[in-house]
Amino acid sequence: MNNWGGSVTAHDDDGQTGRNILRRWQDCRTPGAPIPSYEAVVLGSLGRLADRAALVTTRNGQAARILWAGQEFGAWLAQGSEGPSAESCPSETVPVDALPIELREPVGEMVAAALGSGQPAYSRCDRLDAGVVTSTRLVGVPLDNRWGEPFVLIGFDGASVRTELVQAMFTATDQGILALSTIRDAAGHPVDFKIVALNRGAERLLERPAAVLQWQRIGQLFPGAITARTIATLAAMVERGGRSAFELSRPRSDGGTLYLKVEAGCVGDLLSVTMTDVGDIKAREASFRLLFENNPVPMWVVADARDRFLAVNDAAVAHYGYSREQFLSRAPADLAMPPDAAPGLGLPPTGALHRRADGSAIEVSLFQRAMPFEGRQAVLEAAIDMTERRRAEARIAHMAHHDALTGLPNRVLFRDRLAEAISRHARDGEAAVLLCLDLDKFKIVNDTLGHPVGDALLREAAERIAGCLRKDDLVARLGGDEFAILVGGMDLPTLADGLIARVIAELGRPFRLDGQDCHIGTSIGVACLPRDGTDPETLMKNADLALYRAKAEGGGTFRCFEPEMDAWVQARRRRENELREAFARGQFSLVYQPLMDARSDRILAFEALLRWSHPDHGPVSPAEFVPLAEETGLIVPIGAWVMQTAFAEAATWPEAIRLAVNLSPIQFRNRSLVETVRGALATSGLDPRRLELEITESVLLADSAANLATLHELRALGIRIAMDDFGTGYSSLGYLRSFPFDKIKLDRSFVSQVGENTHCTAIVRAVASLGASLGIATTAEGVETVEQLAMLRAEGYDEVQGFLFSRAVPGPEARSLIDRGREPVPDDRAA
Repeated sequence: MNNWGGSVTAHDDDGQTGRNILRRWQDCRTPGAPIPSYEAVVLGSLGRLADRAALVTTRNGQAARILWAGQEFGAWLAQGSEGPSAESCPSETVPVDALPIELREPVGEMVAAALGSGQPAYSRCDRLDAGVVTSTRLVGVPLDNRWGEPFVLIGFDGASVRTELVQAMFTATDQGILALSTIRDAAGHPVDFKIVALNRGAERLLERPAAVLQWQRIGQLFPGAITARTIATLAAMVERGGRSAFELSRPRSDGGTLYLKVEAGCVGDLLSVTMTDVGDIKAREASFRLLFENNPVPMWVVADARDRFLAVNDAAVAHYGYSREQFLSRAPADLAMPPDAAPGLGLPPTGALHRRADGSAIEVSLFQRAMPFEGRQAVLEAAIDMTERRRAEARIAHMAHHDALTGLPNRVLFRDRLAEAISRHARDGEAAVLLCLDLDKFKIVNDTLGHPVGDALLREAAERIAGCLRKDDLVARLGGDEFAILVGGMDLPTLADGLIARVIAELGRPFRLDGQDCHIGTSIGVACLPRDGTDPETLMKNADLALYRAKAEGGGTFRCFEPEMDAWVQARRRRENELREAFARGQFSLVYQPLMDARSDRILAFEALLRWSHPDHGPVSPAEFVPLAEETGLIVPIGAWVMQTAFAEAATWPEAIRLAVNLSPIQFRNRSLVETVRGALATSGLDPRRLELEITESVLLADSAANLATLHELRALGIRIAMDDFGTGYSSLGYLRSFPFDKIKLDRSFVSQVGENTHCTAIVRAVASLGASLGIATTAEGVETVEQLAMLRAEGYDEVQGFLFSRAVPGPEARSLIDRGREPVPDDRAA
């Protein structure tokens, strides 16, 4: 390998990693899906390949974050402290934009190419460190991500190659040595020189064997003008005595030119001549000039640090801002500045702090090499600007311990600070309080308004929480919408109570997001050191248990840890399992509550309601199991079963009787909702015009485009759409502009106080008037007394529903209600 070649140094990989990734990617492709899935290629399948690979998330066709990196890939990222720590890469996501430019650009280009073509893409990362460029070839393959935008799996595609920028510029030369005797004319003047002795170097340079050259006159051996000038130069030196040095060139036998540096000294008429072939030096000087002058690294040549610059390249002129003339009038010491002159920078261990022409300070690492330059010994220096590297190191160190979205400390730093608090308690008895909190209704905002708005909500929530704290308190984002607060000091009960109240109040204020006021609130779990634990794991676990209890009680509140909470959580988890078993074993049933014509007391429709009878504990309240089904996602298959069962039952009723079915906001996250409804209608034969689907306002939070589109698709089938629990939300009136509802159902909380509470009576009247003005049917829920019915009739409500007429009954009893009553009045609005 020559001096300019590369050498494998970064890692032992002959390309097998890249080939295996490509083979795995190809094997997982299926017809109709040219991009294989993340699960098929990565999950449980990479094996040892994962050590030399990383997974990149994408956004809008560009690289977004390094989701994880294997140990060797993480170590490669961390070489020279240029990337995230090798230990953090597998568990901490890192924005690609935070990588140094020499990694960011090639990785970004490769990811964009892979996403754009749907095929494997390649790139090469070149990194400069200590005057050496390390080149690493990468391969990236696109992977489908069913949860969002595609991933790109990247890995090594061969071994890294190191290439030196600065090599030895010159090598030792062979020398020819001659001993000459002076030949004088009759007047005693030197006219020629006889070769007395010579070495092998002289034989090579003069291209004659020693036997031919020895004892011969130079003028006779090499006649011509060049020899005549050389003899004249040597003769003049003999006349005056001393030493002389000069250069000459002569033709070679192969047609080239031999360049010689000649040094001679005389003692009387005897001369010692040393000849050095400087052809290589001249060629190297030309190469040096090219490499020096066009090098992108600032470089200069000096005799020593106290002398002026002998030469400076274009990169130094551009980077430092001094003109070439200004540079050549200065010495290296003129660039230096004292470390205390730039408080934000530190002196590099192998470099200096330099001042540029504009007065700005930069950290530089200096690399030096002694070399001859224009006939004198000199030093070649290269200056690597470390300023951006130091800043990148600081950013990466910050990212390792802080959340990228909010800037708050992350889980790693929080656990460190919690461990420090525990150590202080063990040392001096100082107590502490740990608060774990998350944002109520955050998931609805994130799912309906999108992740950018969800991110904005998290940032503002973080600012509000931080604004509630004292200087020494700590708040961290643990992940998602989970935050934690650590408070220490004296009088902790009072401090904690005040802090909790401030946080709940701050997060209870509306958030202005995407032009919409959103109300979320927070739930908080509290654990105290040392009462509730003396190690981080126990304290975090107990605070989480308390948080879980606060959320189960409706949110917007806090709970302190109590030992019995563990048993409560276990019971709740058992109830989750029982809920799954209940669905699998057919323990759910439907009951139907009639909706009556407010004017004629005739049945117009039935609302299907879900019931669960536990085999051991009997009936379970829907208020208990429905939220649990929504939390676990089980509401989607349960909802599909409800539609299939209720549609089939309603298909047996007279055609004038309609069916109302509630839809959970969680069902709208499943984009197959329309197909589920269409399939249930087709299977049951139910006329879609006899179906009403009831939704709550959270489905339309801030006019979610996807949910609105789903509602329009359902309405296009002929289905009626009703807004349930009208009046209980924050923006119910605004939603009437978002979608043309067929019906609004006044919440039972207003009906229960009509005629007794002035405000409720006014709302009942206003909703009736609103429905009449907009041409929307109105239904009042929860009617229990004759007086309530009379007032609702007087206000003009179209339909009523409640225990005054009938409780919810099983399907056969619902049919009996229809059969026993008068023939229902046809409802023109069903058409």
